[in-house]
Amino acid sequence: MLKKILFVALAFSLTNCLVLNPVGATVDREKGSEVASRITDAAIQTDLINSTILVGRPFISIYSLIAADIANIDSAKYYVKADVDQCVSDIKGFKGFVLGSVIANILSCQDLKTDGYLTGDPFPTF
Repeated sequence: MLKKILFVALAFSLTNCLVLNPVGATVDREKGSEVASRITDAAIQTDLINSTILVGRPFISIYSLIAADIANIDSAKYYVKADVDQCVSDIKGFKGFVLGSVIANILSCQDLKTDGYLTGDPFPTF
């Protein structure tokens, strides 16, 4: 009986990431549609602040409206939350103010890690 319990516990711990990550049930993952929305909002906010300070009137670039497409975000996949948070903070932060939201997006958001069934952040890379 103890062997069965240990086997079930081991099997569950090994397959936990395989089952929970693709459905977005883990804490450190975000759905692609949410990521796209956060990146687009950050780019719009940065453009509004930069244009108001530099030009004197609010202006939104067309590139801010397609910021999620520039970052190659797939709305059906899940992304590592820490990487998304870093991307959004780069767009809203000093890098976004100095370089602009488009270039900050290209530099910070191009290599966001997606989470898959057999690959992703929970598994070690060799």
